[in-house]
Amino acid sequence: MKIIFIHGMNQQNYTAHRLKEHWLKVFKLGLKQMPCKVNVRDLHIHMPFYGDLMTKYQLSNQLNPNTLLPKSFLNNYLPIHLHRNNPPAKEHTPFVPLLLPATDLAEKSFSERLYLTSQLVKDRVLKELVVLLDNFPKLHESLIQQFLIETYMYLSNPEFMQEVNERILQKMREDDDYIVVAHSLGSVIAFNLLSNPSYRFSIKRFITLASPLSFRVIQSKLPSPIVRPPHINGEWFNFYSQDDFLTAFPLCEAPFNFDPPIINQKIFTFANQPHEILGYLQHPSVIKAIIEPFQKKEG
Repeated sequence: MKIIFIHGMNQQNYTAHRLKEHWLKVFKLGLKQMPCKVNVRDLHIHMPFYGDLMTKYQLSNQLNPNTLLPKSFLNNYLPIHLHRNNPPAKEHTPFVPLLLPATDLAEKSFSERLYLTSQLVKDRVLKELVVLLDNFPKLHESLIQQFLIETYMYLSNPEFMQEVNERILQKMREDDDYIVVAHSLGSVIAFNLLSNPSYRFSIKRFITLASPLSFRVIQSKLPSPIVRPPHINGEWFNFYSQDDFLTAFPLCEAPFNFDPPIINQKIFTFANQPHEILGYLQHPSVIKAIIEPFQKKEG
């Protein structure tokens, strides 16, 4: 049995090696918190990389959550002048902080509490905005096209989709068993591939992290009818963060009210980086979902 990590958008500044190295570093942090000891080398992890295709197509993502908010909100509710002098480390930096459980504001300084609160408020406002947009698919699609170019390209450009799919397929064989762990846009790519009847993959567990599949504009671009991919032979776990404004919703309503049902689980991620892999891949519940099939196999 092997693990396939499928990354999300906006990774064109990485190389394939550096991105896998970062994911493994986050993953190992999560493994250290588990009572059982697991050697990463025994898990046979593969990670297809398609971030360089954005450079090939001379495109770049322009997602900036602040551009989706009115300036009055930013001025009144986000005290930028009180933010830390050194901003929190971004995903591509070597430093990977440990994900704590629910944030305890009482243990932090006043400036830290104020900064964290502002991030939480921003996340909640953006979440409400995304909920509103989901009821207006045409407007939502125009924003995706403008801010999330890579997502729009995959869903709307057959040539780009095929090139991305080929990168994934190069790492998979039809005679092997897999656990697929897909983040953000990667969950859309994985769902699309696993729904293709021309392949004969054996997916023992499908794990989606920060998946945007709940949005109608995404669903409208998927092959119809939307059904549970036949190649998923085991459970489908879907992890979402309540602060992740892009994907803060479970996959339980139509058309994702499958039988057997998707196992949805709400978790906490970092308030200042709620959508990043940083908060998802080291979470204890996610780690357990990934390594559990290996433990069952050994038992």
